[in-house]
Amino acid sequence: MTRLQKFIEQGAYGEKSGRIAYAFGFDSLPEAVDGMIWQKIESFNAADDLLKDVGLKDVFKLAIEKGCALVARAG
Repeated sequence: MTRLQKFIEQGAYGEKSGRIAYAFGFDSLPEAVDGMIWQKIESFNAADDLLKDVGLKDVFKLAIEKGCALVARAG
């Protein structure tokens, strides 16, 4: 079963770029920033994240329509 997954962009030493992607797999992700890779968040649960942040509804909708949605978070 294919389901929406969460990925964070991070470097070799755990540093994070602040970019988060919601996609249906690695093939749908945009290119990572130089020196970074996309890391899948195994514990991701779309319903739980949506309860914490209602604004993700539009992000999830875009990911479903386009195959991937990218969010940039500060810090």
